[in-house]
Amino acid sequence: MLSADFLLDTTMQDQDPMAIIKELRLRIDQEIESFFNECIPKNLDNIGKSVSKLITEFTLSGGKRLRPIFVIMGYRLFRNADERIFRAAISIELAQSYLLIHDDIMDQSETRRGKPSLYVRARSLVNAEPEIVNRVSQNIAIIAGDLADALAHKALLTSGLEAENLIRANLLLSDIIETTGYGQLIDIDSAYNKNFKQNDLFRMHIYKTAKYTIEGPLMLGAILSGTNENLAPLSYYGSLLGTAFQVYDDILGLFGKEDETGKSVKSDVNEGKKTLLMLKAMEKSDEKDRAFILKCLNSGNISDMDFDRLKKIVVDTGSYDYSLKIVKSMSDKAIEYLSMINGDKQVKDFLKGLAYYVIDRKN
Repeated sequence: MLSADFLLDTTMQDQDPMAIIKELRLRIDQEIESFFNECIPKNLDNIGKSVSKLITEFTLSGGKRLRPIFVIMGYRLFRNADERIFRAAISIELAQSYLLIHDDIMDQSETRRGKPSLYVRARSLVNAEPEIVNRVSQNIAIIAGDLADALAHKALLTSGLEAENLIRANLLLSDIIETTGYGQLIDIDSAYNKNFKQNDLFRMHIYKTAKYTIEGPLMLGAILSGTNENLAPLSYYGSLLGTAFQVYDDILGLFGKEDETGKSVKSDVNEGKKTLLMLKAMEKSDEKDRAFILKCLNSGNISDMDFDRLKKIVVDTGSYDYSLKIVKSMSDKAIEYLSMINGDKQVKDFLKGLAYYVIDRKN
C-alpha cells in the first residue's frame, strides 16, 4: 500500500501531476475498500449486506478521485501528510456517492461511469411484481444514498485527526452537501424556468459543482491541517476552477466520445439541461433555431439527425468557442490566485498542473 511518504517534499519533487494522480487514485481506492471492510456492521441482515455491497461497488466503480485528492492537497499545502488524511479524504468520495445515487434517480439515468446506476443494480434485489420493481429499486437506492452520506461523516470523524479540526471539517462537509442541494434545486428549476440566464447557470455551477468538487475539498483539507493562513485565495482558486470544470464537463457531454466519458453524448440534451452551450446558442440564434433548440431540450429522446443539427447550431453560433473561452479565462484566473497562497510550493505547482488537466481532459 502506498504510504503518506509519497506526499513528502522529497518524493513529490519534479513528478508529473498525472503520475501523482494515478498513484493517489490507487491509494484512495485501497482506503475506501479498507473503510468498508472495517466499518460496515457484520451483523446486518441479508438486505443490509446486499445494499452495503452495492454502495461499495458503486463507490469503487471508476471515478477520477479528484475530490479526495484535492482534500489531501489542501492538507498538504500547510502540513506534511500522514496516513490519517487518506481516511479523512475518502469522506468526500462517499458524499459524492450519496449525491450521484440520488442524482441518477432524479435524472432517470440508467448508467453511471459506463456501468449501471445503483438503482438499476438494485433491481436484482427486488423479488416482487414486475410493475413495482423499478419503484422499489429506487426506494432502495434512496436509502443507499442516505447510508453513503452517513458513512461519509463516519469516515471523516474516525480518521484520528485532531478533534478541534475534525469538528470544523465536519461542519464544512455538511455545508458542502447542503450547498450542493441548493444547486440541485436550481438545476431542477432551470428546465422549466424560461428566464434562466447565464448568471443563474454560473450560480448553479458554483453551488452544485465547484463547492463539492474542488473548492470544498481543498478547504476541507486545509481546515484539517489546522493552518492559520488566509484561505480566501484557496477558496477563490477552487470556486473558479470548479466552475470551469463544469462548463468543460458540459462541452464533453455534447462533443466528447462516449467510450471516454462513460455516458451517452445525448444524455444532457435528453435531460433538458440548459448548459452554457445551449444558453449562448439560443441567445445567438434566430427565432427558428431557438425554437429548435428548445424542442430538442424538451424531447426527452433526441434523434440522431436532430442531434447533429443541434451540435452544428452550437458551433455556428459561436457558442462552442465562447464556452471554451470562458473555461480558459476562469482557469487562468484560478491559477493567478494560486500565487497568493502562502503554502507549499510543490503542492501549488501540482495544483497548477491539475488546473490544466481539468480543462484538457477526455472524461
